[in-house]
Amino acid sequence: MEGKNQIQTIIGKATTFRGTIGSTENIQIDGKHQGEIVTKGNLYISESGEVEGKVQADNLLLAGVLHGETKVNGKMEILATGKFQGEAEMSIFVVEEGARFQGECRQNKK
Repeated sequence: MEGKNQIQTIIGKATTFRGTIGSTENIQIDGKHQGEIVTKGNLYISESGEVEGKVQADNLLLAGVLHGETKVNGKMEILATGKFQGEAEMSIFVVEEGARFQGECRQNKK
């Protein structure tokens, strides 16, 4: 991946992390995270990724599991393998066929 979409931080499949992650770069979660993630970059939760807690990101691509409160400045996209439960706020919302969404959704003005 080049430029804006390049992943700078990866939480690996075999990794479990509890606490707060703060970044200005793109983050990919392949393992498990419990706590808070705040990034001015993009967040990608892969098919093997599981996140529980608060999330703030520029854009969110969800292929794994996310439980909690989510605020996305731009686009939140849930792929067919993605599962979301909680409260979500975003400007653009895309849900692929087969994805699961349970909770509350608010669209903000960009």
